[in-house]
Amino acid sequence: MGTNGLSDDHLIIFEDVSKFYGEILGVNRVNLTITPGITSLVGPNGSGKTTLMNLMTGLIQPSRGRISILGISTGNPQELFRKLGYCGQFDSFPKGMTGYEFVKSFLLVHGLSNKLAEEKTWRAIERVNLVEAAHRKVAGYSKGMRQRIRLAQSIAHEPEVMILDEPLNGLDPMARAETIRLFRQLAQEGLHLILSSHILHEVDIHSG
Repeated sequence: MGTNGLSDDHLIIFEDVSKFYGEILGVNRVNLTITPGITSLVGPNGSGKTTLMNLMTGLIQPSRGRISILGISTGNPQELFRKLGYCGQFDSFPKGMTGYEFVKSFLLVHGLSNKLAEEKTWRAIERVNLVEAAHRKVAGYSKGMRQRIRLAQSIAHEPEVMILDEPLNGLDPMARAETIRLFRQLAQEGLHLILSSHILHEVDIHSG
């Protein structure tokens, strides 16, 4: 059993993890055990937050050590991606897509039926309060709306772990408050939310 009596299939575990980019050290000998709820990674740009998140998602593999996400190795992407949602800090969208099409397309890639993908798409879009803009093209969205539709895409398949890199960037105060409220709801539902921030007061809000 792991931390707080939880088994490994409820934990995120880093065991002596290092990542090198050639001769450049990304992270060095990290040992972490993360329980469900909101966990914030804080530090200035270049401190290794994004490297840690990319390691958790399996986008990069450790040079040394072992990573386990709810008992799944990050070297097993097909199984990992069923459990994990990811929202990176840089946005990029297929040309000409509406917000609805953007979210639904990822669910279809996950193998969901068209009907179930539609249901989950609307549920996710409702959670980020973008229903009225769902059928507008993402190219016409504001920065904050683009951030929210990417968040909808990351939660639509109902993952158990969410990796969110600078998720409040570009949001106005009202959207930030709504997004933080959503994060707290997801945490109360038993999810892992790993959030990065370089702004200390945001972390205080997350954990309040």
